[in-house]
Amino acid sequence: MNDCDSVEELNRLLRARVEEWFLQEKHEQSRPKPVVAITREPGCGEESIAERLCSELGMHLYDWELVEQIAKDEQVSTQLVSMLEENPPSRFADFLAELAPEFGLTSDKYICSLKRILLAIAVTGNAVIVGRGSNFFLPPDKKIGLCLVAPLDLRIRNIMKEFGLTEKEARKHISKLEEEHRKLVRKYLQADIRDPNCYHLVINTALVKPDTILQLVKTMIQTVQTEKENSHDPSGY
Repeated sequence: MNDCDSVEELNRLLRARVEEWFLQEKHEQSRPKPVVAITREPGCGEESIAERLCSELGMHLYDWELVEQIAKDEQVSTQLVSMLEENPPSRFADFLAELAPEFGLTSDKYICSLKRILLAIAVTGNAVIVGRGSNFFLPPDKKIGLCLVAPLDLRIRNIMKEFGLTEKEARKHISKLEEEHRKLVRKYLQADIRDPNCYHLVINTALVKPDTILQLVKTMIQTVQTEKENSHDPSGY
């Protein structure tokens, strides 16, 4: 699937989710599942866990599609958005991009576009969002914040296997990604991605099996839905 097809598919899904939400609002007992916002340490096996959550709980998965949608919104390339996430621009770079869009995408435009997309997804729920600071954009009652971690040696082995890298290359790859994630959350959301108090659950994937993780999240979703139904909150949240 090319970039254009992926963006159109995301647009279609967002429209469909809003339509579902309006239908659900007509039936008070039918509540959408909350968003599961996943923050992860590189190499901890988050992709397979996210895919299982979506497959077994009937939820929608959003990851790279968010980058493609931002690129479409701002009429820039996906590479430019990806570069901005990897290296948040300086104030001077932001100033240049504001004066002349050909110099890049400003931080403000990136954040506004990302926030619009995340809120559009969150309003209807039933979604798993991987990364992009989603846990820090949405208030606690709008999502289940899940942080997946694992020992460094295990993550290095996983990255070596996944990308065919040497141990040194895998270690460097993990270090680079971790720094990018910290910078993105610190610059755009003024938060510390490593603070366990920011999450509902912090799970070591080396100690907790995927089946157990799935059951934990499923139980939390059911609890949140029950609490919302009992509160008679007309927003569904």
